[in-house]
Amino acid sequence: MISIDEAVSKIKNHLPPSSTEKIFVNAALGRYLAVDIHAPESSPRYTSSAMDGYGIRYSEAMTLSPPIHLEIIGESAAGNSFKDIVQSGEAVRINTGAMIPKGVDTIVRVEDTEEKDSTVIINIAPKKGQDIRHMGEEFQEGKKILRQNTKLSATHLALLNGVGVKEIEVFKPCTVSLLITGSELVSNGNTIAPDQIRDSNMIMLSAAVEEAGGKMISATRVSDDYEETKQAITEAKGDVIICTGGISVGRHDHVKSASIAAGFEQIFWRIRQKPGKPLFFAKKDKQLLFGLPGNPVSAFMCFIHYLKPLVSAVLGFPFGWPVVSAQVKTVIKNCGNRPTMVRICLRWQDSGGYSIVGAEKQGSHMLTSVTDSNGYIILAPKEEVAANKTIDVFCYDSKRETFPLSIS
Repeated sequence: MISIDEAVSKIKNHLPPSSTEKIFVNAALGRYLAVDIHAPESSPRYTSSAMDGYGIRYSEAMTLSPPIHLEIIGESAAGNSFKDIVQSGEAVRINTGAMIPKGVDTIVRVEDTEEKDSTVIINIAPKKGQDIRHMGEEFQEGKKILRQNTKLSATHLALLNGVGVKEIEVFKPCTVSLLITGSELVSNGNTIAPDQIRDSNMIMLSAAVEEAGGKMISATRVSDDYEETKQAITEAKGDVIICTGGISVGRHDHVKSASIAAGFEQIFWRIRQKPGKPLFFAKKDKQLLFGLPGNPVSAFMCFIHYLKPLVSAVLGFPFGWPVVSAQVKTVIKNCGNRPTMVRICLRWQDSGGYSIVGAEKQGSHMLTSVTDSNGYIILAPKEEVAANKTIDVFCYDSKRETFPLSIS
């Protein structure tokens, strides 16, 4: 049996390598940038009007007092700009987003004017330079606009498209096959016998992989049969195989022996922790295999602490966890003989900073111990954390920007 730190160290020594690919921007939602993006052009890309109105020469027109009469010599519309130079005593109609013609340095809003025949009457004097969007005022060509590791959202794609970026380099996600073992498991919605339970691991771990930025390529349920387990492991594809259940020492626990028979080499088995003691880790060539406990809470906690950082590392992040410091509100104690991942409730205080209390239920068979919490702390055997003490908290949330986080 090894320690939590030893397990982390061994996993970090066997991380799948990161690789990248170029894809079109319109197919990049949810992907992670492999490089910084610098603007290929300025934004706005030309100087334009921020309002509907009239473009004028401020210095000449404003030598007179309102009402000011100027001759309308044309129009600058979005996508159809005015090509001539606006001279003294002249104005052009202009629409929002239209290019500013030469000679114009100020926009008079349409509501501050009247138009009669081919003349505009300016009733309220504008401020010099009013309502003009200058070329490059948002950013200049060459400025870094997106950083490496950014998870691309709808607005990121809009920004890239808006400056003419067609293709981008992104990290290839960690690919995962999931094997859920257990003859007692049935899918939700199917008829269930008195001695069966509904499978919650398949949906939970599939979603957790996707949340972490990985890619599920298969999810299969396997009965407690040695040959079936061995065949499923042999046929599983991807960078990582995740098995749940069947990794203890019972007569129907076949994952460990079947994986070794399938050619995997054991790296470690069993960690001095609670929950998740029987975690199994093995490797075959470049493929990794993790045997998680069948208990959903234990499986989730093992995934969060060991597998989620691995999936993120393939996306170019450092292997680590979102961590915040928080003040303990009431005493939290580990009464057991193993280091324990105590589920906690993390809250932002009105006075500033985070506070935590232990989740009401900690049973490793109780999924509410994770649904009613949003993070965990690791306490040594018999360790007690006093009220008002500040302690580091590991956060579940897969969105690293949700909290002002440090990556441990």
